[in-house]
Amino acid sequence: MVSSNKEVAELGSGDFLAEPAPGTLRFIPLGGVGEIGKNLALLEAGSDVVVIDAGLAFPEEETPGVDVVLPDISFLRTRLERLRAVLLTHGHEDHIGALPFYLQELNVPVYGTRMTIGLLRNKLERRGYAGRAILHETALGEPFSVGGLTVELFHMTHSVPGSCGLAIHTPAGLVLHTGDFKLDQTPVGGVPPDLERLSELGSQGVRLLLSDSTNATVAGLTPSELTVRPALRRALEDSPGRVLVVTFASNLARMRQTLELAEEAGRRCCLVGRSMLRNVDTARDLGYLRLRPGLLAAPRELASIPPHKLCLLATGSQGEPLAALSRIAAGTHPFIRLRDDDTVVLAANPIPGNEATVGRIVNLLVERGVRVLAGSGSGVHASGHAAGEELRFLLEVVRPRYFIPVHGEPRHLAAHAQLALEVGMGPEAIAIMENGAVAEVAAGELRVRGSVSVGSVPVDAEGKSPGQAESPKLSTHELVVVSVTMDRALRKLVAGPETVVVGGSALGERRLMDEGRAKVREAVQHHRRGFRDAGEVRRAVGATMEAHLAESGPWRPRVVAIVSLT
Repeated sequence: MVSSNKEVAELGSGDFLAEPAPGTLRFIPLGGVGEIGKNLALLEAGSDVVVIDAGLAFPEEETPGVDVVLPDISFLRTRLERLRAVLLTHGHEDHIGALPFYLQELNVPVYGTRMTIGLLRNKLERRGYAGRAILHETALGEPFSVGGLTVELFHMTHSVPGSCGLAIHTPAGLVLHTGDFKLDQTPVGGVPPDLERLSELGSQGVRLLLSDSTNATVAGLTPSELTVRPALRRALEDSPGRVLVVTFASNLARMRQTLELAEEAGRRCCLVGRSMLRNVDTARDLGYLRLRPGLLAAPRELASIPPHKLCLLATGSQGEPLAALSRIAAGTHPFIRLRDDDTVVLAANPIPGNEATVGRIVNLLVERGVRVLAGSGSGVHASGHAAGEELRFLLEVVRPRYFIPVHGEPRHLAAHAQLALEVGMGPEAIAIMENGAVAEVAAGELRVRGSVSVGSVPVDAEGKSPGQAESPKLSTHELVVVSVTMDRALRKLVAGPETVVVGGSALGERRLMDEGRAKVREAVQHHRRGFRDAGEVRRAVGATMEAHLAESGPWRPRVVAIVSLT
């Protein structure tokens, strides 16, 4: 079967702090694999490291006080001297939302399409970083260099304009990242995905394909974005009261259709939420939206507009506690009160994990007597992600030598891997990964070689961890890196532990490290149950060193554990 973290071949030992050997590709996801959200991955070739996307996730229901969740970039901090750029596939929160928190520290140029950079610029301005970031609006099909790599953006269709895939030419071969996509032949905006360029890249020889897996468990084809138009039109034409359309602020394709249909139905529109206002302004400035003067109404005008002549567009389709819909449903919004002749259109499906939160919001709306049209079942949502037949088609067009499914929960990754097997790829050419796993393509094979520290950073509405006065480890440079090498069966400590202190020092550091290494060695060698995978070794190593430092004084560096397998 396909490779996983538990199936590791001998590719030589190492702690992953050094650059890969010549001819070797290294891929390390720090978020977005085995989960939905907070996508962030490292690609390494020679002395060059690039970050692919840097997103956030929304918190689970049981984490009160947390507004968003960021990927922990502690391991990335060990690469800062070799980090060349951040490459962006599109402008959704789960792909760019972490950058306002981390970009000042990373201090590298960011490349993306004009729309993606425009949406990112909005977020940076909101956090006071306007003008300080190095942002490059990059044209499709025009290669550019970052270090020793050459990168090209190619057009893909998704639910936000400016979505693209990445063709990264490295000395170790061509890497293709699809970004989030579906093969929509009738997209809003009229430009289908660039299948011709995909075929050309496939003919050049793709050494490693990284592809969106979100809808891999769905058979057939994902409906075009235009298929939501009839249901949206009916809602806007037949509602006796106001129509409240709720979607992501970055789903500009859905917003564009809503604005066009509202105008046809004789309704004026009001945008509810600062992020929605900023994104619409950006889309207008870049020519994606062209609105009739007077179509948009300000909040102060709402009282003078008859209900059947009004359409509201709001954020909060995932039940986010601070978004407009949650406050509207609870009756706490400052200027919107629902009436029983209103219609609420939830123009999105719940992200996995958000079903209960969204269900609670829908129940509140129904209790208020409001008509609710929700998601794909009501015809008001079409996914932005490719279903099984589209994923199969892309694999056949690209014909990669090696394949790693990304962006999805374990069931999505497994289904995508199965599709690759069905189109003729061998199991040895496919790797199913989890966050923190280290994959290398070298010596004619793809293997997962170990595991590095990963985690999540909860952030409240002010950009801080709940209960903390400062931002949560967003600028901490003091790291203690602990690396060990285990045998393939995870039964024997082959080398290490070794320690490296990055960015800072402490009194008695040598003694602390000597004692910490001894405790880590004992913990690994005398682990009672044996280890199931490299991630379990990593957690044991990290916990042991953290406990040692906590007992030894006030110094509190971040501990990064790295496990290599040989």
